[in-house]
Amino acid sequence: MRPAIAAALVVAVRLAVAAAATAQVVEDERLPEAVPLRIEIGGGAGQTVAHPEVSALMSVPLGPQTSFELAAGWLPRVLYDVEHVLVQAQFRMPFRAHLRSRKSLLIGVTRLSSRKRNPDDSGFWGADDRVVFPHAGVSLQWPIGRHADFRFDAQGLFTLDRELPLLPRAAGTFVWHP
Repeated sequence: MRPAIAAALVVAVRLAVAAAATAQVVEDERLPEAVPLRIEIGGGAGQTVAHPEVSALMSVPLGPQTSFELAAGWLPRVLYDVEHVLVQAQFRMPFRAHLRSRKSLLIGVTRLSSRKRNPDDSGFWGADDRVVFPHAGVSLQWPIGRHADFRFDAQGLFTLDRELPLLPRAAGTFVWHP
């Protein structure tokens, strides 16, 4: 009987402490300020699959919850592989729309094409000279100054292929905004 009384006493004390902890009010609690609608342009570097990439980005707000973005990247020749060009059109939707969160969902399409130098070179995806993939991912953005942010995008390009259904892409970009 004593263990049951001890357990009941422990539960009662825990409930009392939990109620007291939640009853405290923080007087200086402030909500973060909403990020205003703004055009952003930037440049950075990243990696698509195993290829290094240099890229540029432009983002235009369509409304309080969505931005339309265009990105262009150059994937230089590495060893025996050919040089490629990447172009993306995507929508960025913040996870906390009322604050235009700096954490966003990315959905769009990616076009990869090779810049052939020899007739024997193949494209990015086998014999294809250019391919278009749907993609999805996340964007994380941190302010580093009054008119500048650092942004990290992680994406998956959906190839719809049995052997390699998802290709990774990651890019770090320094973004300027007015």
